[in-house]
Amino acid sequence: ESTAIECPATPEFTAPTASDDCDSNPVVELISDETLEGECAGTYTRTQTWVAYDACGNYSETVSQTITVVDVTAPSISLLCGDTTITCPSEPVFAQPTASDDCDSNPAIIVVSDETVDGPCAGTYARTIVWAAQDACGNMSEEVSQTITVVDETAPTISAAGESTTIECPATPEFTAPTAS
Repeated sequence: ESTAIECPATPEFTAPTASDDCDSNPVVELISDETLEGECAGTYTRTQTWVAYDACGNYSETVSQTITVVDVTAPSISLLCGDTTITCPSEPVFAQPTASDDCDSNPAIIVVSDETVDGPCAGTYARTIVWAAQDACGNMSEEVSQTITVVDETAPTISAAGESTTIECPATPEFTAPTAS
């Protein structure tokens, strides 16, 4: 008999029963317990095989039960920070999300997309990163995202203009323009 259960459940085997025409209490003996690793973390196939024998040493055929442990559940993913706004010239710093999985102790965190959209004026933009988690069996979590918007709320600074002065006619005024940053 073969069944499948989902990781992290542990296989529970049901030992067979035996009957004999002459021996009222034949022995059921576990003769093998084999585990074959699966293709990804937390998955495997375990098979137990039994035989029965009576007091006279007559043996039955063997019977086996196989339980396959599968992983069909996606990992979970959670953000450490939400959307935020920062002021230019600061650069966005993203905190990578965390992920957990019942079967894979270290699911991968994948960047699904990383987009930057220009803002309405120089130096402003919004950057959005979308992540997902994937376990060793290829199960993918839902996607999560964080957007950091860079705004410019600081007025420029301007230097002083040239000094005020008085000139005599017919001289032409000459101005020194201020600088700005």
